Formats: sequence, C-alpha cells, structure tokens
Amino acid sequence: MRNKKTLLACLIAGALPLSAWSAGGHFPVDDAEITARGDIQIETWVTRLDGNNSEFGFLPAWTVPSIPMELTAGLYRVEEDGDSFFRFEPAAKWQFVPQAPGVVAGAMSVAAGIDDGDWNDLLVNFIGSYELANAPVTLHGNLGWIHDRSGDENLDRVFVGGAFDWRLTEQLNLIGQVYREGAEAEVESQLGLRFNFDHTVEHLDLALGRALSGDDKDWFFTVGLTLTF
Repeated sequence: MRNKKTLLACLIAGALPLSAWSAGGHFPVDDAEITARGDIQIETWVTRLDGNNSEFGFLPAWTVPSIPMELTAGLYRVEEDGDSFFRFEPAAKWQFVPQAPGVVAGAMSVAAGIDDGDWNDLLVNFIGSYELANAPVTLHGNLGWIHDRSGDENLDRVFVGGAFDWRLTEQLNLIGQVYREGAEAEVESQLGLRFNFDHTVEHLDLALGRALSGDDKDWFFTVGLTLTF
C-alpha cells in the first residue's frame, strides 16, 4: 500500500451510498438494494488500521416514497498519524431493477466527497446484484468512475469490485469483498460476519480486511452497527 491514508480513503469511498446498501457502509462494494420506503436507516462503524489510524462513520439513509431512490448523507472522521479531518458525502442511489431470486438487479449511485469543507471528489457507480435461485448466496459487482480534484491536478480513476453475501443461517451471514480503486492501487479485500436481528438493531458487523498486493499489507478491523426506524 502506498500509504495508510489511501486505504482509509478507499474505505470512505465505500460509503457512497453504501448504505442500507448491502453489506454495510464500511464495505466498499455496494449492492443493488435500497432502504425500505418509509424507513430511516442509520449505519455507524469504527475502522482501526493501527493505533494512530482510524475512521468513524455515521451514515443515515432514506428512500423517496414515490420513486426507488435512496438518499444518504454520510459523515466521517478520519485520523491519520495524529492528524484528523472530517468528510461529508451526500449521495443518491437509484434502483432500476429490484433484487429477486434469479434476477440480475441493477442500481446506479452518485456521491460527492467534501473534506473539511472542500469538494474533493465525485463517484459514479454502476451496481449489479444476482441472488442465486437455488442457494442462499447473492453476488455483487461494481464498476465506477472517480473524479479526484484534491491534488494539484484532476485525476480520474476506475473503481472495480466484486462481493458475495452468503446467508449461513437466519441470524448469520458471511460477506467477502475484493476491490480496487485505480490501476496503480493495491487490490484490497474484506471478510466479515453479519449478525442479523429483528428489532431496531438490524444487524451487527465484524469485518477484517487486508491489501492483497503491494509491500505493506496492513490489516484493518471494523465493527459496524445498523439501526432501522
């Protein structure tokens, strides 16, 4: 990994409308699902890279009653080697094919990234999900375009990712993801367990991630909680 901030930025990028979204705001690969109409969903999580590098995310989501469009407003606090900054991500996800067994569901999301008051990036992401008809497994694929204007010159990158969500029991899912942000970036991965509940607390996530390429293969650990009202 080129540096730890790159990893944290990639994790944040996952908060596109990665809300109700799929595996949880801390999982960069999104799915085609949206929050149920009429519900308000809040995802919050903490990711630790090491003692001096962490991210806290707070991501409320709401779906417009008249159209299948989910709106989110993510707020993040990132700490890197003693320094910290806040990031705000307004986003929208439009679901044009609902998810169902044996059907390729589809959605498109758009998110803007604002770091400490400055607009730094824009992401457009195309999302496909396929729920196997004869197995409790759903597959997800993402293809996105990132326009980054935070440096001296504007840069464009491609975000690609794949994931599976395997329902082991009614109360437990196994989630795995592999993703990459740009041709020169490291391939990164996450593997997590999701504990499902039937009340206001919708689920609890425990995830472990690591870069699959590069010389500095740092591990990172995430605890996430999703509430639905």
